[in-house]
Amino acid sequence: MSPGGGLFRDAREALLGVPRVLGRTLGAATTDLASGAAELVETTGERLTGRRRDLSSLRVAVVVLSDEQGRPVTSVERVQASLDRADAVLRAEAGIAVRVTGVTVDPDPAPTDALDPPANRRLLLADVLGRTETYRRHTDPPGPGGGATSLGAPVTVVVVRDISGRTTGCSLGMTADWVIVQAALFDPERAHTYDETVLAHELGHALNLPHHRDRHNLMFPASSPPGDLRGTDLTPWQGAVLRANRHVLPGVPLHP
Repeated sequence: MSPGGGLFRDAREALLGVPRVLGRTLGAATTDLASGAAELVETTGERLTGRRRDLSSLRVAVVVLSDEQGRPVTSVERVQASLDRADAVLRAEAGIAVRVTGVTVDPDPAPTDALDPPANRRLLLADVLGRTETYRRHTDPPGPGGGATSLGAPVTVVVVRDISGRTTGCSLGMTADWVIVQAALFDPERAHTYDETVLAHELGHALNLPHHRDRHNLMFPASSPPGDLRGTDLTPWQGAVLRANRHVLPGVPLHP
């Protein structure tokens, strides 16, 4: 294909992709506002009446991609420690239990650009251009039964081979119901890449948390294993943001 043809294709895909991404983001933001308002009412009622609720819940699905030869980039078993860490952190810091709906391997060879994706703005651009289908097809389908605007829709964690630059995980926030994390995070034999905080950190971004300046905070932007890992603290306002997110289902009231 000529350079001009490639530019024309990108421009056409962008024209189609921008309204799609903006529509998805607007729908997610609207649902987040509704969920946040309901959480505020519940919290106010608890303070006035002294009632307590059980833990809120966040459903998480994990999909491990396979490389060009059909080999999984990591094993299902290796992901479990990071899931356990995310559950422990969110329970203790935000009153949210992580409910894992499944950890599966996609046996079909993934495209190289999905195995080794860009991060941050370049990942958002890839999403606008329709080049994140490998990730999006593993999320709940849009419509009444699921999708980015549905209450309680799971966040899908997609394990890729490698992310460009020094990034080990990436989320598009409310724009997407999926996050990506790279396989090296889950290999305990690789001390300089093994990091159980990244999966929980990316879940925080998926639930609308920005970065935080405190190194002891889960949302601190940098984490350098093995000797300089970020912390896992969350502030009260961060916990409130998490519980107000559309992905989080409120806990049921506890009887006295």
